[in-house]
Amino acid sequence: MNVLDIFFAPSKYFSALKEKPKWLIPLIVIIIASVIASVVVISTFSPEKQLEQLRERNLTPEQFEQAQKMIGSPVVLISGIVSSIVITPIMFLLISLIFNFTLPLLGITSKYLMTFSIVVGSALVTIPQMLIRIILTLVTGSPLVQTSFALFFPMLSKNTYLYRLLSKFDFFTIWQMILLALGLKIIYAISGKKSYYLVFGLWLLFAIITSIFGMRGQA
Repeated sequence: MNVLDIFFAPSKYFSALKEKPKWLIPLIVIIIASVIASVVVISTFSPEKQLEQLRERNLTPEQFEQAQKMIGSPVVLISGIVSSIVITPIMFLLISLIFNFTLPLLGITSKYLMTFSIVVGSALVTIPQMLIRIILTLVTGSPLVQTSFALFFPMLSKNTYLYRLLSKFDFFTIWQMILLALGLKIIYAISGKKSYYLVFGLWLLFAIITSIFGMRGQA
């Protein structure tokens, strides 16, 4: 199985999974890319620049003071690396679990490792996303870059619900969801567009809920 097939021949990539779940190499590639992206972004900014970014995030005085103490500390870099190594696979495991619980709604008997392989494979598109975000970060001098629909509404405050919701509609995330739905359709022989309705329905629900809680967190 060639991991590059996910970009140029996704049907071929997922068809190859039918023989046996394959997730280790894609997962390792994603984690390595995530670690590199974290190191580049975190190490790029001087303490002065980090302080400037904190002021733009509308934190509470307590949050600002706590974050200010972390500036220049190696803890920030270490936490970024640990997050890439630990949080990334946990997130994939949880997403796979959700689909394993919801696929029976379509009359599908799913296999967890197979679903996990589909989730990890579709997530390979986050690698070009990381690359573009690194480039934009270096060009703009800000880690708060967007590759979502929020780009078209610069007049919106980052604290509004609409902005947070639009930021969830990331172009690469949409690509990833399309691949995920395609993978489920191919592996489990799901008829019609049921897999797309399931994937995008769950994603939209997630986007709405997290946008609401995100807005409240800034209130």
